[in-house]
Amino acid sequence: MTGPSHLNAKLRKPPRHNSFQSQLGWFTRTNTGLRTFIPNRETTMKIIRLTSALLPALLLSSTLALGADWHHGKLMDTEKLEVPTGSTTTYNTDAKAKNGSYSQNTTAHSTDDTDTYQVFTIQTPTKTYVVRQKLNFPWSKSANISLGEDVKFMIQGNKMTILDDDQKQQKATVVKASVTQTQ
Repeated sequence: MTGPSHLNAKLRKPPRHNSFQSQLGWFTRTNTGLRTFIPNRETTMKIIRLTSALLPALLLSSTLALGADWHHGKLMDTEKLEVPTGSTTTYNTDAKAKNGSYSQNTTAHSTDDTDTYQVFTIQTPTKTYVVRQKLNFPWSKSANISLGEDVKFMIQGNKMTILDDDQKQQKATVVKASVTQTQ
């Protein structure tokens, strides 16, 4: 078998026993049994283009977060506040049919709906902020801040981000801002 048909048969060798090809490249099994992916040239170029497009955006966003305008203040007051938001009424009807007569008993049960907030008063040398953090569930924890201690925060519009004692960023809404009285 000489000539072109012999060369074509050599070029079209089936893959090894533990390999298979996809449109993106080859998947092959290593000696340890793990599957590895060997991308083809087109897939490699797509990965490079995507990385080069996303990397500057990622670096810019992390630079902006680090360079944010953090303020310092002191936690002067804190309280948990439950605000009524309405009520829910549930109706339950029991019905009986006996000897051709029909009777029913309907009961209504109303429950008051409330939203729970943790309210913080934070004082800086120039301003005093009253902010509230919504606690979505009964088991939700508010920002871990010690009363009378320094607080690190940043303000964007009417939103405040508080860096608590666990170094977690907590979101709150500014309810009131006033000028701190000098003594």
